[in-house]
Amino acid sequence: MTLSRESVTPSLNAYFNALLRETGPWPWHPRCRHFSITHTGTGERLLIPCRFRSLGGRHLLGPELWLERGSGPEPIGFSEAVRWTLALPELRNQSSPGTRQGFLHRVEQSDDNLRRVLAHRAQHCPAPGPSPQSFIESEQALVNGHSIHPCPKDRGNMSDDEARAFAPEYSARFPLIWYSVDRHQLRCHDSAQASLAGVVESLLEHEPAPLRQAAYAAASAGHTIIPCHPFQHRHWQALPALQELQSKGRLHSLGMGTSRWYATSSLRAIWADDQDWMLKFSLSVRLTNSVRHLQPQEAVRGPGLADLLDTAPARQWLDRHPRFRILNEPVTTVICDNQGQPLPETTLVFRHNPFRNKTDEACELLASLLQDDPATGLSRLGSCLRARNASEADAVAWFRGYLDLAVKPLLDAQGNLGLLFGAHQQNLILRLDRQFRPVAAWFRDCQGTGFSSLAHHRFGPDLAASVRAGENELPDGLGVRLFCYYLFINSTFNVITALAAADLCTEDQLWHQLKQWLQQQRAEGPADTSALDYLQTSPQLYAKNNFLCSLRALNENTLTDLESIYHPMPNPLVIEQTMTHKDSKHHDTPIAH
Repeated sequence: MTLSRESVTPSLNAYFNALLRETGPWPWHPRCRHFSITHTGTGERLLIPCRFRSLGGRHLLGPELWLERGSGPEPIGFSEAVRWTLALPELRNQSSPGTRQGFLHRVEQSDDNLRRVLAHRAQHCPAPGPSPQSFIESEQALVNGHSIHPCPKDRGNMSDDEARAFAPEYSARFPLIWYSVDRHQLRCHDSAQASLAGVVESLLEHEPAPLRQAAYAAASAGHTIIPCHPFQHRHWQALPALQELQSKGRLHSLGMGTSRWYATSSLRAIWADDQDWMLKFSLSVRLTNSVRHLQPQEAVRGPGLADLLDTAPARQWLDRHPRFRILNEPVTTVICDNQGQPLPETTLVFRHNPFRNKTDEACELLASLLQDDPATGLSRLGSCLRARNASEADAVAWFRGYLDLAVKPLLDAQGNLGLLFGAHQQNLILRLDRQFRPVAAWFRDCQGTGFSSLAHHRFGPDLAASVRAGENELPDGLGVRLFCYYLFINSTFNVITALAAADLCTEDQLWHQLKQWLQQQRAEGPADTSALDYLQTSPQLYAKNNFLCSLRALNENTLTDLESIYHPMPNPLVIEQTMTHKDSKHHDTPIAH
C-alpha cells in the first residue's frame, strides 16, 4: 500500500499535527516514513504516514492511517483513530470522561463541517488559479481552518443554516441589524483619529433613507444607533440584561439595513468594498479555543494603540517601514447593563478598511497562502510559484521578501519600542505583484497586542493609560514567548514548510537563511535582544496547546494564566540538522516495516 502524492485530508492533518507536537515526542521511522503512537496498555500502535516531515512541526500527514494490533497494520478511519487516541493514558490522565466526550463531539462536528464546505465549494466555487486574488477572495478561501488544531472547523452552537448564511467559506453576503441605544447605556472608546458619530455617519451613507431618518430621530431622543451582526441579533434578543433595557425603552431594534457585507476569515469581522470601515463583533459562538466575545479590557486596546501609533516614536518606526502598516481600530463600543457593567456579548470594533474599491489588487491572507489544498496537497503559495516555474533562487527570494516586509517591522517594534503584536497567519496580509512576489504587508487585530517593560521607556506617559485600561502588559519572558509563537512558529515556520513541501527549495536552505537574517537583525543593535536571543539560542521554543486546550474545554479568552497553555517544542534553529532534503520531501513509500 502506498501513499498518494496528491491528496491530503485537512482534518487528519490538523488533528494529528497537534497531537504529535503536544504529546510527543513520538517515534519517527525514516525508512517507512511514518510516526507511530503506542498504547502502553494494549501494545497497539497507530501508524501515521508522513508525506513531508518538517522541522517546524507542521507535517503533511496521511492521507490514510493504519492500526497495528499484532497481525500487521490495517487501515483505520479518521473518526475511529480519534476514538483510539482518546483511550491513550497520556490523554485520559489530562481529561475527564465528560470533557473527552465533548471533545470527540467537537472533532467530529469540525470534520463534518469541513466536508460540507468542501462539497459546497466544489459545486459552487471555481478552483482558484495561479493569478493573485483580491482581499476578500483570499479571506474567504481559508477553508481548512487552523492547520494545527484538533477541531479547526468546529462552530459550536452555530447551525449549518447559519454557517451558510454567515461563514466566509460559503461566500454569502448579508445586511446588518441596527439598534438605537440610550447614550447612558453605551460605553464608547475612541481615539483622536475618529469618533463614533463620524464612523456611524459613514456607514449610514450606504443605508436607505428611512434608516437614516430613524438615526436622526434617535439622536434627538438621546440615543445613538449602532449596527449588530445578524447572527448576534438573536443572542441580543435573548440576553436578560438587554431584554430589561428594551422593556425600559433604553434599547430598540430598528430593523435591517440594505448594505451587504461579507464575512472575513475570522467570521466575526466583516467587510464591504464600498465602506471606509470593517466591523468586528463579539459573536456568541465557540471557535477553536475560545468563545468569541471581546472582553471589556480588549475593547480599549484598539483606540489606545491608535493614539500610541500617532506619537513620535511610533511614527518614526512606521517611517522606517513604508511598505508595512497597521489596520487601526480607533473606535469601539459596548452596551452596559443597568448597573453600568459592560456586556461582552455586545462589543463592537471599527477597523480601517484600506482595501476599499480595490478588488483588482492582489492582497492575500497569509493563512490562505499557506493552506494545503486537499486536492493537490500543495499550498496556494507553492502552487502559484510552481505555475510560474519559480526556481530555487526565486523561492528563497520570496522568503527573504516576506521576512523583510512582514517580519522585520514587527521584530523592530518588539526590539525597539516594546510593542508586541500577535502576528499569526490570520493577522498578516500581503500585497503581491504580478510575479507573485510580496511588495507590501499589513497587520490586523489590535486586541492581540501587548507591551513589554521597554515600552514604558519609549513612550513614557503616553503609554500609561493604554496599559492600565487594556491590561495587556506582559512579563518580559512571557511576552517574548507569545510574540515568537505567533510571528515565528505559527507564521514564519509555516512559510518554510509551504515552500519546501512544494519542492521549490529545501528546508535546510530556508532555516539557514532565517538564521542569517536573524543574525543581521541582531547586528543592527535593537534595544531589547531578548526575542532574538530566544530564537537563536534556546533549545526549546514554546507553542500553544491547541490540542490540550480543546481536550480540557478551556476558554482561552478568559484564562488568567496564559503561560499554562504553552508547551515546549524543539527549536529548529538550534537543533542538529540531521534531516536531509531526501528525508523531508514527499514521495510514494510503502508503510510496511
